[in-house]
Amino acid sequence: MTTLSDLASLPTPAVIETLSFETIFSELQTEFQSRYPDYSALLASDPAVKLLEVAAYREVLLRNRINAAAKASLLAFATGSDLDHLAAFYGVTRLMAETDEALRLRTRQRIIGFANAGGAAHYRYWALSASPEVADVEVDSPEPGRVRISVLAKGEADTVPDAVLDAVRAVVLRDDIRVLTDTVEVVPAELIPVTVSARIWLYPDTPVAAFEAIVARFKEALAAQSGLGWDLTPSWLIGALQRPGVHKVELHSPTTDIRANANQAVRLMNLNLEFAGRDR
Repeated sequence: MTTLSDLASLPTPAVIETLSFETIFSELQTEFQSRYPDYSALLASDPAVKLLEVAAYREVLLRNRINAAAKASLLAFATGSDLDHLAAFYGVTRLMAETDEALRLRTRQRIIGFANAGGAAHYRYWALSASPEVADVEVDSPEPGRVRISVLAKGEADTVPDAVLDAVRAVVLRDDIRVLTDTVEVVPAELIPVTVSARIWLYPDTPVAAFEAIVARFKEALAAQSGLGWDLTPSWLIGALQRPGVHKVELHSPTTDIRANANQAVRLMNLNLEFAGRDR
């Protein structure tokens, strides 16, 4: 599964300044008193103090804006139109309805692919760019000269649609993308069907609507987290079902870890949630 963990693990950039109103105000007050030593007994109600507070607050706002501008120029932090412009520098355009995280991932694969023409990142970028319906891809080489691209589609279908596979093939097999000596095949990712069953208790004062909302939020969490090579564990399931207002989750299935290889993905086929009552 392709991730941005390498970006997330980087330390905070030195250009991003930690801001403190109290520190800035103290520095301004010290400078003021050095310029006007006779004005030493400053009271909190003194007009000069109020002006220093205003100046310190405006400096915090200015420095925060500088921090925001610095973040907008970094791939790990840029969002929205700032990320669009940053991606465009590398020849990457946002796909229809593509999230910032997905665009950030494709941009990174594009950059890596520049230095490794024909490498995994090269094919991964183009496969991810082929269609907005592509959720994830895995690129491997079962044997020299053979490139296999496993494609995972978005949605809840139990198979990868042919239209998505054809869209990827149409891109990665182009003469200007496929390396001359490579035999490239595009295959559907192997989906591991899963049924999740659980009993759920709410707190006495939790409205029933909270239980009804669990299904949608659980599916959102699963879609955001799952991908090729992601293992589904009982602990993750319980955590995802333990929403605000939920007292207890009793998971019936699965009861063991579901392991996924690099070209496999967990696919939720059935979600059976039982409202077991209320408890505290």
